[in-house]
Amino acid sequence: MRLPFRLLSEASVTRRVLLIFTLASAILNGLVTASVGAWLGQKYSALQTQRQSVNGISTLFYERRIRAGMVASSVRRNADLDELRQRKRAYDDSFVDWNRSIRQNLFAIREVLGHLDISNFENDFQELLVRPLSLMDACLTKSYDLQMVGKDGKVELEACRWGELYQLTLDCGAAYTNELYKMTRVSFNPFASRLSQSELSEARQRALRDCTLMPKP
Repeated sequence: MRLPFRLLSEASVTRRVLLIFTLASAILNGLVTASVGAWLGQKYSALQTQRQSVNGISTLFYERRIRAGMVASSVRRNADLDELRQRKRAYDDSFVDWNRSIRQNLFAIREVLGHLDISNFENDFQELLVRPLSLMDACLTKSYDLQMVGKDGKVELEACRWGELYQLTLDCGAAYTNELYKMTRVSFNPFASRLSQSELSEARQRALRDCTLMPKP
C-alpha cells in the first residue's frame, strides 16, 4: 500500500530536521567542549605558574635561613676562619638572591591574590618574612665581624638572642608560605577565580597566629 505523497513529504522534512538538529548539536557540543577544555587548560597553567612562584619564594627564604645557621654554627664552635669565610660568602650569595627577588616576589603574591594593588597580605610579607631575616642578618654580621678580628662572636649571638631569631624565621616563614601555597590550590569553579575577603582575612589570621614576632628594638 503506497503512502500519500503528503505523508512522504512530511516524513522527508522530519528526517531533514532531525539530521540538521543532530549536526547542529554535534557542532555546538564540540565548540562548548573545546572552549571549556581551553579554559580549564589556561586556568590549570596559571595555577601551576603561581605555585612555582610560591615555591620559589619558599626556596629563597629557607636557603638564606639555612646558610645563616651554618655561619652561626661556625661562630659557636670557634671554627677556623677559612670555614667561617666560606660559609659567610655562601650566606652573602643567598642574601643577594633573596633581596634582588623581593619585588618580583611581591608581584607574585599579588598575582596569587588576584589583586592589582598592594594588599594587607602583601604588607605581611615585609613584616613576617623580610623583617625577621633583617634582624637575623644584623645579628649574624656583628658576630662574624667580631670573630674575624679575634674576638668572641658568641657574645653577640647571645646578646641578640640568636636562638629566638632563628626559630622566629622558621615559624614566620612556615606560617606565611603555607597560607600562600594553599591559595594556589586547583579549583575549576568559574565563580571562585578570586579569593573572597573573608578567605584572605582567615589566611592572614592563621599566619599571624603562628608567627609571634619579637618586639621591635
